[in-house]
Amino acid sequence: MTEQLLFRNLMRITPGHLEPFREAVRSAIAFVEEHAPQLMVQTFIDEKEMQAVSIQLYRNSEDVLRHWQMSDAHINDVSAHCSVERLEVYGNPSKEVAAGLAPFINDGRGSIMPSLVGFSRF
Repeated sequence: MTEQLLFRNLMRITPGHLEPFREAVRSAIAFVEEHAPQLMVQTFIDEKEMQAVSIQLYRNSEDVLRHWQMSDAHINDVSAHCSVERLEVYGNPSKEVAAGLAPFINDGRGSIMPSLVGFSRF
């Protein structure tokens, strides 16, 4: 079974913050592409609904923890312009990653769906 984790984050963009949100996301993605451990990051935006979705694929829980540590400033910059409506994690995160997700799980905005079976081709 793979150790990979797939995150899907649905965000509500704060009214009046569309352009600052876009800029913060572009800056964060540029940083992640250059320095962070994700295998893939894609962000989609629905301007009409003022929502965005970020999908991130990690090799394992250690990479999630590394990303959180090194990208904290960028995460905060994006968070200044939105709120998380739903955070879905697919895979089997470590206890440390699960603890980091606990606020979202506990308030009903988050979920973890364990892996059953699968593979990846890159």
